[in-house]
Amino acid sequence: MMTVLPALVAGILIFGGWGSKLPAGVYINGIYAGGMRRSRAAAAIREAIASDLANHPLTVRGSALYSYSYPEINFTDNIKSVISSVRGAGEYSARVDYYLNGLDEVVSGICAAEFKEMRPAAAYFNSGEGQPFTYESGRDGAVCNGKKLRERLLASLSSRAFGGDFAEVEAECRKIKAEGSVEELKRKTSLLSAYTTYFDGDNAPRVSNIRLASQKISGCVLQAGEVFSFNSRVGARTEKNGFRKAKIIEEGRFVYGTGGGVCQVSTTVYNAALLAGLSVTEYHPHSLAVGYVSPSRDAMVSGTYSDLKVKNSGKSPVYIRMLTGKNYVRCEVYGLSDGAQYSLSSQSAQLEDGSTESVCYLAVTRGGVTYEKLLRRDKYLPAKSEIKEETAQQSAVS
Repeated sequence: MMTVLPALVAGILIFGGWGSKLPAGVYINGIYAGGMRRSRAAAAIREAIASDLANHPLTVRGSALYSYSYPEINFTDNIKSVISSVRGAGEYSARVDYYLNGLDEVVSGICAAEFKEMRPAAAYFNSGEGQPFTYESGRDGAVCNGKKLRERLLASLSSRAFGGDFAEVEAECRKIKAEGSVEELKRKTSLLSAYTTYFDGDNAPRVSNIRLASQKISGCVLQAGEVFSFNSRVGARTEKNGFRKAKIIEEGRFVYGTGGGVCQVSTTVYNAALLAGLSVTEYHPHSLAVGYVSPSRDAMVSGTYSDLKVKNSGKSPVYIRMLTGKNYVRCEVYGLSDGAQYSLSSQSAQLEDGSTESVCYLAVTRGGVTYEKLLRRDKYLPAKSEIKEETAQQSAVS
C-alpha cells in the first residue's frame, strides 16, 4: 500500500488536480481556458454561457409574444468532468443542457393567457318600450394545446447551440367558432303576433289593475314545451298585491271587486297567443259578453280555479311583451315562425231571452292553403242592470 501512494501523488503533480492550471491552447466550447486554474476555467465558461443566454431569449409566439431568458432559462453541464479530463492543448466540448424554470407553470400561464372564451351570438329581450330585442354578435374562442406547447419548448431548448438563437416556439391554439349568428337570432325572435284591446283611460282603478297585471306578464319567456299560467304569473288579485277595486262580472252581474280589468289583460294575451300559433290549454268564457273583444274571443280568469294557460309547443323559446298606453293594452309575441299565418273570426246571434250564442274559428294558412277549424262555442247571459259592491278579495274579473 505504501508503494502505491507515491505513484498517485506523482500522477496528480504530473496531470494536475482540480486546483491546478490547464495547459496552454485549451479551448472548451470555443472559449479559451488555457493557463487558467481548472476551477476558475469552469466558472469562466459558465459565466460565458449565462451571458450568452441573457442575450438570446427564447420566444413563444401566440396572440402575444412571450419571451424568456437567463435566469428564467438556466442550464446544467458536464464542464467539471471535461476540465478534469484535459491533458493537453486542443478543442474540448462540454455538454450543456438548457431548461426553463417552472416549465409546467409557464405552459399553464401561456395557455391561460391565450384562452378566449367562446361567446355565442346573443339576443337581449326588452320587456318595456322601445325595440323588443338588441343583438350582439358572437366572438370566436381559442384553446391552446398545452401538450404540444410543452413539447415544442423542450425541442427548442434541446436543439439550441451555444452562441445561437433558440428556435421560436408557436403556441398552437384551436379556434372555437362562435355559435349562432345575429341573422339566425333575428329569425328566432321575429314578431309572431300582436293584439290590442282598448279601455276607458279615465277609469283610474281599472287602468291601474290592467297596467299592474301587464307589468307582471311582460318579459315572460316560454321555453319549448313550457306552459304559461296567467294566475301563476300575475299572482293573487288582492289589495296587498297592489290591485284596486273596479267593475267585474259575477254571476251575470257587473259588480265592484278587487282586480277589475285583469280579464282584459288575459283576453289580450289569449288572442295574441292564438294568432301566434301557440296552444291554449285552458281558457274560460265570461258569463256576460264584454265590450273590449268580440264574443267567443274572451278569456276570463278568477281566483285559482279559472286560469288561462298557454303552451309553447314549438322547439324554440317564445317571448311575451305587454305594452300599455293611455287607453290600450297590447300583447306582442315573438319567436320562431312555424311558417303558418293565423287569423280569428267570430259569429254571434242574440236569442229571444237576451242571451248571446257565439262561435270562434281559427283560420290557418300554410303553403298557400287555408283551412278553418272551430275553436269554441259559447253562450253569454243577458246583462243584469244591478251593480253592487263586492267584498271578496279575489273574484271573476272583467
